[in-house]
Amino acid sequence: MKNLFILVLLACLTVSCYTTQSLANRVETKPVVLTKELLTGLYENKIPDDFENSLWNDLCLHNSKKVHNVSEGNQVFIEFTEDKEIKVELYQNSILLDTMTLPGKPKKNYFTIRKGSHFFTLIILTSKVSKKTIIGNDANGDLLLSQGNSSNTMVLEDDLGDDFETVTATYMRLGDQRPGL
Repeated sequence: MKNLFILVLLACLTVSCYTTQSLANRVETKPVVLTKELLTGLYENKIPDDFENSLWNDLCLHNSKKVHNVSEGNQVFIEFTEDKEIKVELYQNSILLDTMTLPGKPKKNYFTIRKGSHFFTLIILTSKVSKKTIIGNDANGDLLLSQGNSSNTMVLEDDLGDDFETVTATYMRLGDQRPGL
């Protein structure tokens, strides 16, 4: 039994976990102090010349049922509603396409979203999935995003598979109001 406990402990220590600071270190621009008023705003959904990524789909890391085709939606409105959640709305030319609410918490100069992470151990099998996103604003009010997504599966001490992905992006702020207001 003691060996099993040591094995599980070693598995926990060797799998990847993203910290707010490790994700913040990936962002090239310094964030400003996080406030509800500054984070709440309208942002572009896509970065010019990037045909694969979008702000909406980056945030859907934490709600995969809400993913849209990258060509859908040209604006995203983020509202910092409470201390522990943000409301996100996807628009196409002022027409609301979809909404989602993401739980999280303010930490340092970022709003941290950690939803969908889990750890599972079954005697000889260990699986860990870690999903974390941090968002904040730069001095221009543009949205800074950094996220990590990792999964690791082990049988005893042997890795069956590791998958690590990090994304950093800056999305331009378009205004302070919802489209159509």
